[in-house]
Amino acid sequence: MNKHLLPPLIISLVLAAAGCTQGSNGMIAFQSNRDGNFEIYTMDAGGADQRRLTENPSNDIAPAWSPDGSRIAFASDRDGTWDIYTMRADGTDLKQLTKGAGTNTAPSWTRGGDKLLFISTRDAIYGDVYRMNADGSGTERLTADSLVKDSPLLAPDGRAVIVTLNNKGRFAIASIALSGKTATPLTSAGHNDFAPALSDGGGEIMFVSDRDGSLQVYSMTLTGGNQTRLTTDGVDERTPSYTATPGTILVAKKGGIYQITLSTKKESVLSFKGDYAPAWHTR
Repeated sequence: MNKHLLPPLIISLVLAAAGCTQGSNGMIAFQSNRDGNFEIYTMDAGGADQRRLTENPSNDIAPAWSPDGSRIAFASDRDGTWDIYTMRADGTDLKQLTKGAGTNTAPSWTRGGDKLLFISTRDAIYGDVYRMNADGSGTERLTADSLVKDSPLLAPDGRAVIVTLNNKGRFAIASIALSGKTATPLTSAGHNDFAPALSDGGGEIMFVSDRDGSLQVYSMTLTGGNQTRLTTDGVDERTPSYTATPGTILVAKKGGIYQITLSTKKESVLSFKGDYAPAWHTR
């Protein structure tokens, strides 16, 4: 398991010197260990107004926006085991959704915003995909097999979950049908592919792969077709996120959050203090 704030004026000056753009077209949630342990932060689309939302000596990771932008789900080990929590976008109204049942991680929202997917070891040590209501009630197990899973996403049609499978340390992305529980590989087992992200329309998957040496960002269709390399800088990149601007993505690398314009390969650094797992919302 992987596992304060600079004054606004200083942030603005540093970002300007780095060639970053200020803006309000959206918000970015991310995790940062700038204070010694992972906490959840937000910032605006240009990297300014960085705000710490959680404050706990344990770790808070993997932020995920609700579709309407009102709440952020995340995983935390603050109570001794990993559980799923949600809070308002300003960090208030903290709610613990899972408790006392295995390790619970990797939350993601369904498209309607009324449910959450997550990985739990409550019934099997390797972990399965579960779904629960946004208030933590009505938990149901969606998968039951011997596959180690991470980063679940519900397919747009609601009939399958897209996951990262871990086969003895080798990672691949697969689609698991909820009817029949059949896993269909979307990427090859000859290299490592992980961290899937769904486009806003749900027709494309972005992911990270080491197939060309370093960890770079790729895209593919929902069935695994048209696999295309999107980044080419040769620096390991992780946890890509779509933005509201077509052809512009977020990645985590070198301890910072970067915005990349794919057509020009132009990069802007938005944060740089041990920051990972960016998640965009238009807000």
